[in-house]
Amino acid sequence: MPVKLIPVLRHRVLSVLVSILFTTGVAADSRYADRVLLDARVYTVDPARPEASAIAIRNGTFVFVGDTDGAKSWIGPETVVETLNGRLVLPGLIDGHTHPGILSLFASTDMVAAPDPEPAALLEWLDSYASENPQIPFIIAGFWRTADFGIKGPHKARLDAVISDRPVALMDDSGHSMWLNSKALEVMKIGPDTPDPAPGLAYYQRGKHNEPTGWIKEFSSAPIQERVLSEATTADLTANLEHFLRYLSSQGVTSLYDGGNLGLHDKVYSVLAKLDREGRLPLRYEGSYHVHLPDQVDRAVAEIKRLHKTYGGSNLQFNTVKIHFDGVHEIRTSALLQDFTDDAGNHGGTLFDEDRLVEFIGELHRAKLDLHMHVVGDRATRVALDAYERAKQSGWNYPRLTLCHLELVSEEDIPRFEQLGVVANFTPHWFGDLFQGAASSLGSRNEQKMRAKSFFDAGATVSFSSDVVVPEEMDRATPFLGMQIGLNRQDLEGGEQAKIMQPVSERLTLAQLIRGYTINGAYQLRRSASRGSITAGKSADLVIMQDDVFSLDTYRIHQVAVYRTMLAGDYVYTSAASQVEQKN
Repeated sequence: MPVKLIPVLRHRVLSVLVSILFTTGVAADSRYADRVLLDARVYTVDPARPEASAIAIRNGTFVFVGDTDGAKSWIGPETVVETLNGRLVLPGLIDGHTHPGILSLFASTDMVAAPDPEPAALLEWLDSYASENPQIPFIIAGFWRTADFGIKGPHKARLDAVISDRPVALMDDSGHSMWLNSKALEVMKIGPDTPDPAPGLAYYQRGKHNEPTGWIKEFSSAPIQERVLSEATTADLTANLEHFLRYLSSQGVTSLYDGGNLGLHDKVYSVLAKLDREGRLPLRYEGSYHVHLPDQVDRAVAEIKRLHKTYGGSNLQFNTVKIHFDGVHEIRTSALLQDFTDDAGNHGGTLFDEDRLVEFIGELHRAKLDLHMHVVGDRATRVALDAYERAKQSGWNYPRLTLCHLELVSEEDIPRFEQLGVVANFTPHWFGDLFQGAASSLGSRNEQKMRAKSFFDAGATVSFSSDVVVPEEMDRATPFLGMQIGLNRQDLEGGEQAKIMQPVSERLTLAQLIRGYTINGAYQLRRSASRGSITAGKSADLVIMQDDVFSLDTYRIHQVAVYRTMLAGDYVYTSAASQVEQKN
């Protein structure tokens, strides 16, 4: 017995010594850092040491976080020493839900956006666009405002009057429904007898004799989107993915969670896997399997395992299934506890029921996988929490559950996030009431949306995201826009005079926003032990700011510039200003 304990004890002693070295920064003469940053204002997001002025990095890991005197012991003859002249340093930022694949696929197709969404102007533009582009066999374009058409939505006859000889599909401003002409319905084989993919959620709006009107909701449009997006060439998709990911890196993002790619996972992840193998991914990428139609849940575990085996690599990982559980308020598909104000009898739908969700959570537990769910309505959140509570009563410690969007949540359910250990993921650039169509569908409930501060106050783990899906909104993916709108609850247009999204008491602090974009995002991805704060022993992911977000006017934060972005000790983005300074 004693003989067997000796190597174990030796290992523990060595572990303690290494821990002491990492924590204190005391190093043997032969142990030097690869890089040391001095004269910095380091906002660590580590409660044990909230601020520091110097950092030492070795083998891609923070080995010292403290003051200048302590850092000097890490400087050897080969150490690169940088003086930051008081610049702010933040942990690498984490986008907890976005769609690089979908955005890049749209950017790789012929899809365009009309300059004016007003219905008459939109149709006039469509007529002109079709005439100028006779070679496009299936026109997919955007965007029309759901608020312009009411409960019954747009009708195919208005599109037929403009174009009847080839299929047309126009996306709405929420990204959750399409307006089709008769030719598109014919090509997609959608008729009176076609069953709805998910009744109450993904379905075809119908008129007399069950005839589809041309308004199709949620992922009843998936076959159309996939048909068009699948035509993107590998070269175009690669170029557009790299462009978007480099943009995120230039905004300080070092990790992201992919919220799904419809049925085009292989098309997207084959490109990302190649970029990863070639060392061209400038950030850590958490992929997913996207369940958006009911039957997909039956094969979800097998699919996420297949994606991991086929495409997983050093910076591309697969650990989470995404379920698109309900819809959105604007087209009355979110799952509500009470009916929509303007549509009596309708309180939306969920992709499947609570019992099936409990069963699926059990499958994820056995496979040691996590779960990320789109929930917009208060009933969708209630069902998800109830299912998770039932699952935890079975003693299951997987999955880690993240509920995203959370536009409307019952007051009594907010404390349950902390109690059950559920992550609340919000999209702060929506907090300026970017989508206006919910005012009529929710009534007074529209003044109680997206209450991230209440979740913080209740002790929940809150993470943040950008959730961009089309190229036209790529510039809204910067976390600094999310921080500005999260602080003010006002969108960019109008500045200080812009409409304030109610309740105004839900304005967040900058400290809360940074925490949500760093350590809480890392927790969501099960990575808080290795990233999310500037702490000795964690991966050296950080952002050096050109501008100090803490000293700026809150209406200018979206304009801040990143000086440099570091991933695992290497700079993956260097600004023009930084390059000039390096030359001098």
